[in-house]
Amino acid sequence: MTSAAPDNDAVHQALNAYTQTIAAAPDADTAFRIAERTAAELIGHRLFTVMAFHRDSMEVERCYSSNPEKYPAGGRKQKRDTAWGDHVLTQGEPFIGYNADDIRANFNDHAVIQDLGLESVLNMPIKADGKTLGTMNLLDKAGHYSKQHIDIARSISVALADVLADVLQNRKPAGD
Repeated sequence: MTSAAPDNDAVHQALNAYTQTIAAAPDADTAFRIAERTAAELIGHRLFTVMAFHRDSMEVERCYSSNPEKYPAGGRKQKRDTAWGDHVLTQGEPFIGYNADDIRANFNDHAVIQDLGLESVLNMPIKADGKTLGTMNLLDKAGHYSKQHIDIARSISVALADVLADVLQNRKPAGD
């Protein structure tokens, strides 16, 4: 069972309001909250995170989380030599995990994810100049996400590229 996408007029209006609002965001955290609200309205999620991609170390670092108690900002995940890392980070393609098996196969923290009742995921690369800067991640109950959500998620993530580029520039550790 997947959630239905809103009608095209509602999506257009919501994305138009989103781009206007995010352009006026005073800081990254505010921009991420705006993206979280828009994703909740147009796609739905129980957990929303934004991860910055550190290309040299093939790690992703959490910049924002709708559940900072379980998934605080700053947490890192190693993605070197993983199918998910190749698909999402290197190739810059979205990933949908439809159920608990998909979560288990792709995420080392699958037990925490499942303890939160989350069994599906939509990972959308955040890209600029053809390079992946990070990911926008939505998680929900099993079967929630489908390919119909990808275009909406891409539209939301595009507006985060400049924000995430600034975050990476300010947080980049030495040697990365």
